[in-house]
Amino acid sequence: MDPEIAAALLGHVLAWPIVLWDENQRLRALALDLAARFERPNAYDAQYLAVADMIGCELWTGDKLLVNAVGGRLPWLRYVWEEK
Repeated sequence: MDPEIAAALLGHVLAWPIVLWDENQRLRALALDLAARFERPNAYDAQYLAVADMIGCELWTGDKLLVNAVGGRLPWLRYVWEEK
């Protein structure tokens, strides 16, 4: 990529209204707990679950294996193809 274009793009990205979330230690501890509780071998599954839990939102996923592993124990975990 042309250095001038890269610098311009970086300037645009840095101007976005992004809020940095400094909950890393709490997030890692919760992710580890969730990974163990639901026997999830993939770190990213547990990280997604931990973030949703910490901010109190629904987590929609297309990962049926994750949904099946949790088995309804996290009511805010939703499958994108679920029927209403």
